[in-house]
Amino acid sequence: MSVPILILKEGTEETKEKEARMHNIKAMMAITETVRSTLGPKGMNKMLVDGMGDVTITNDGAEILKNLDIENVAANMMVNIAKAIDEKVGDGTTTAVIFSATLLNNALDLIEQNVHPKPITHGYKLAADKALSILSKIADDISIDDKVLLKNIAKTAMNSKDVVGLKDFFADLALKAINHIKDEEGTTFPKVSNVKIVKAPGKSLKDSELINGVYIQKEKVNNAMPNIIKNAKIAVIRRKLDVVKTEFDAQIRISNPADIQKFLNQEEKILTDYLNIFKELGVNIIINSQDISDKFGAYLAREGIAAIKNLGEDDLKSVLKATGAKRVDDLPSLTEADLGYAETIKFEKLDKDDYTILAGCKNPKSVSILLKGGLEKILSTAEITLNDVLSVIAKTIDTKKIVAGGGAIYIELAKKLRDYANEVSGKEQLAITAFALALEEIPKTLIKNAGLDEIEKMTELRAAHKTDNDKWIGIDTISNTIEDNFKKGIIEPAALVQHVLKSGSELANLILRVDRIISAKGSKLPGLD
Repeated sequence: MSVPILILKEGTEETKEKEARMHNIKAMMAITETVRSTLGPKGMNKMLVDGMGDVTITNDGAEILKNLDIENVAANMMVNIAKAIDEKVGDGTTTAVIFSATLLNNALDLIEQNVHPKPITHGYKLAADKALSILSKIADDISIDDKVLLKNIAKTAMNSKDVVGLKDFFADLALKAINHIKDEEGTTFPKVSNVKIVKAPGKSLKDSELINGVYIQKEKVNNAMPNIIKNAKIAVIRRKLDVVKTEFDAQIRISNPADIQKFLNQEEKILTDYLNIFKELGVNIIINSQDISDKFGAYLAREGIAAIKNLGEDDLKSVLKATGAKRVDDLPSLTEADLGYAETIKFEKLDKDDYTILAGCKNPKSVSILLKGGLEKILSTAEITLNDVLSVIAKTIDTKKIVAGGGAIYIELAKKLRDYANEVSGKEQLAITAFALALEEIPKTLIKNAGLDEIEKMTELRAAHKTDNDKWIGIDTISNTIEDNFKKGIIEPAALVQHVLKSGSELANLILRVDRIISAKGSKLPGLD
């Protein structure tokens, strides 16, 4: 009699073949259903309540996924893919999640028809490669100086956001900000962080403004310092401005009263020497990443020199990029060439916080958007939206390729993939057709979320794509019409679609190759709990 050989610890569970795939795909479909209804201009919001009871209401896919507490490994992979797209493009997380999950669901249907996962994954790979090739050919070029198209891209990114009523205003604001940091070398997107968004409670969103410089939540060191400085000469330093104390404890015994005065005079000389360095260079504001003593602050105020202290590293970098200053550690080596410049520096109080504004910087490589609003939650929503819009504009400037939104590109790709499927033999043909159906899930979701008839509008959409000239016909769920969305200004970067295609197909193929789940004792199966 043969004796069973045990290679796994007692209590370890195994889930095999179809059941394993079913567990993974069900988990990923559950994530998809969480965000599906948020897609498009008429998408719904989600209310997120954290462990502390704080409530967030949003329809931003990336924000929703970020706040979900997910234990499932496969579902986490989908969330990570979506986050990666948000980091690389700035938008499209919900689209990516819907596409990935539909690919897997369609694959599950084929598996139930006894199609082995191997031809499915191969077919998906062929379809993804073909779709990317088609996309590169049909995407339109854009000039980085085409303000009309770039503004339309910004407005399209805001169509599904809560600030859609101010999309023209915020599109202009975002474009002005990007114009300060853009370049023609394809490196604008990594510089989006150079646009600093500062939230200032009070007033309304319409009062938000672009500062050609930096807006920092810092107060001046001494109240007697000037509130406004014109033609500012800025010294950015990393040096404690106080009498330096030794690293060792020491006692000084003074028997002669005259020696006390000498000791005090020596301390005075140290501070006076610091002050003279700034005065000789005409410095009228000091920005320090370290401390400034109250005594030296009083010296500066007496000379009409303003200062802020203990500035964080991120704020310090923004100041350097905006003003053109160079950070100096050794004060005696400070020269005119190290100084930064700004037309105006202003200290002001907004709500309960103190701010320092460095405005009118020459050719700033870092700018600030001062975001104003009545409620903190409105400000947070507007901040997320602005970050997305800035990223989308920057990605478009770098890639210079655009497509029509409203599902137009997905319908066109699906049509061409069906034609391509007829050229492929074997079961891969079924997979390519399933891939095309997954692409159509995007416009289908837009239609459903707008409360329109799915069958009627999808039939109309497919029929409208007769020739290559009809490639940009899509659904406009604001007017509930099917038209040329490019002409209507509903435009998005081709890079967004490219990342959706790549990430979605790669994730689907990865999950489909999993034929066994081995769970340690006490762990949960990666399906729905």
